[in-house]
Amino acid sequence: MKVKVLKMDDYYAQVEFKDVDYSFVNSIRRSLVSMVPCLALHEIDFHMGSLGSYVDEESGDEKEYESISAMFNEIIAHRLGMLPIPTDKKTVEAFGNSINDDSKQPDIMYSLHKQGPCTVYSGDLEPVNGDDSLIIPEANVPIVKLAEGQAILIYAKAKMGVASMHTKWQCAVAPRFYQAPTVTVSSGKGSKAVLDAVGKDKFKKKGSNHVITDPVIAHQALKDLEKLWNDEDAQKAMEVTTKTDHFVFEFETNGAMKAKLALEQALETFNTHCSEFATDFNSAA
Repeated sequence: MKVKVLKMDDYYAQVEFKDVDYSFVNSIRRSLVSMVPCLALHEIDFHMGSLGSYVDEESGDEKEYESISAMFNEIIAHRLGMLPIPTDKKTVEAFGNSINDDSKQPDIMYSLHKQGPCTVYSGDLEPVNGDDSLIIPEANVPIVKLAEGQAILIYAKAKMGVASMHTKWQCAVAPRFYQAPTVTVSSGKGSKAVLDAVGKDKFKKKGSNHVITDPVIAHQALKDLEKLWNDEDAQKAMEVTTKTDHFVFEFETNGAMKAKLALEQALETFNTHCSEFATDFNSAA
């Protein structure tokens, strides 16, 4: 097996695999989706009743803010639970193996206190301990809209988990892969339309043909060539081949975890599950 990291940003990764089969790459995809431990808000405490006073603009009377909104608390709690909570390597190493033990969960709390009229956003959640590393990375996710006289006061506790328990613990977004393509354009009628659609500079000259062997560039070229699917001459001028043991794998994260850490955890968890299976199988044999 040969592995090459093509791109590794904070929240996006692209990796090339050679000499592997479809099931292996798909196992990594499945591990990323459901087996990577990360933080999510799990316990939400709503303060009910009066939350201070304000002066009504029309009557000039002093009125109290009520802890109510247009949404049920359960809906607000669900929205909060789906927000990405920053999870670093130290947190995973300390609590990743105790997701089923509440007594060993991290003490990470958030508070939210807003008074209407306003729209409450994810960025209004603040870590109680003041740790800036725990600030929600996506600050503009709307939670609820408060009218005049409405207010909200919430305390929320984060917990480690995996997406097989609930999708709020899924940090990887749309992991996908494709077989590495090669695009070959022969000389003759229709070739000019293909070269112009993709860009002649993307091809390398090979005899009388033009070829794209880079799998990422070839994959993008196929997207550019979609507009020529009804052009018979263009279709005859190009040939697309793929390799059954060569794949490009890519994914993003929701901001809860860096892409590099998410991939490392997916591989580590996958390896652990395989080892446990082998041990149990050998014991039963």
